[in-house]
Amino acid sequence: MDGYSFLRSLISRLEPRLGALYAVVLVTSFFSPLILNDVVILILTPVLVRYAKQFKVDAAPLLVAMISFTNIASSLTPFGNPQNLLLWQASGITAEKFVLGTWVPLSISGLLTVAVLYPLGRRVGGAREFSAPVLSRIPMVYLAVVAITVFTLDIIGVPSVVSLGAAFALGLPVTALSPTRLAKEFDYRSLLTLYLLIGAIAVLAYLAQSTRAPLVGPAAEGSRPFSAAFIGLTSNLISNVPATQLVLGTVAVSQHAAPILAVEAGLAGNITPIGSFANVLALTIARRGGLPIRRAILLQLVVGLISFLPAFL
Repeated sequence: MDGYSFLRSLISRLEPRLGALYAVVLVTSFFSPLILNDVVILILTPVLVRYAKQFKVDAAPLLVAMISFTNIASSLTPFGNPQNLLLWQASGITAEKFVLGTWVPLSISGLLTVAVLYPLGRRVGGAREFSAPVLSRIPMVYLAVVAITVFTLDIIGVPSVVSLGAAFALGLPVTALSPTRLAKEFDYRSLLTLYLLIGAIAVLAYLAQSTRAPLVGPAAEGSRPFSAAFIGLTSNLISNVPATQLVLGTVAVSQHAAPILAVEAGLAGNITPIGSFANVLALTIARRGGLPIRRAILLQLVVGLISFLPAFL
């Protein structure tokens, strides 16, 4: 659907009014709950690389703002990131209850992150003219229809797998118009890597279920502060999606605990480069685009630790 041009156009329209940093915050906060955070990263990172190189500004605050708010906002809905999808299906919680259980700590985390990033906005500079293509309405309409479809089917009691399948099918008429481009842009290596990670953790959890259950059990119940510490540590050792799969592969997760674990895993992804698969994608794309990433990694560590604090609430 040419999401690159769509998000680039939005950034260019918001940047003169808000500045680049807060334009990134607003765009990622709005779109990350509606599509997978990895997809937002894949589309938006090249836009920021182009902006930073064109105006010779410090890219670190922009990258950190994108990573932070992509992870925070994507944790809001059951289909905003892969670990939420796993928790949604495994627990049987409704989409409405999922959102009601996540929005408060995520809002607090977002406010804390904005406060930390505020002084860094000056490094990016003031308003600039960033040329952009004509804004297409197709991606916006599609995302609205997806959200309405998922929540409507969920309210009437349709299983999550069916509602997600219906949402995915909505995109086929558009993507089917460009099969060559779809095949070219399909990131099968990243998908296989993610599958291998989840599969390996699932096997490990099954084989070592009896020894891991005493540790994983309290975390699966959402018993804070233990669950936040456990998910935060494991997410930054093996990434948050495999960490979630480790819990789900060991013990059952209740509907009460699912939103709690979603918040903890999502915010834990903000701390280190391997905390979330989205982080790896963002930093890899930025480095390939010729931007230095060491400053972004160090800044992300500080911002990530602060943004993770609401996970203990």
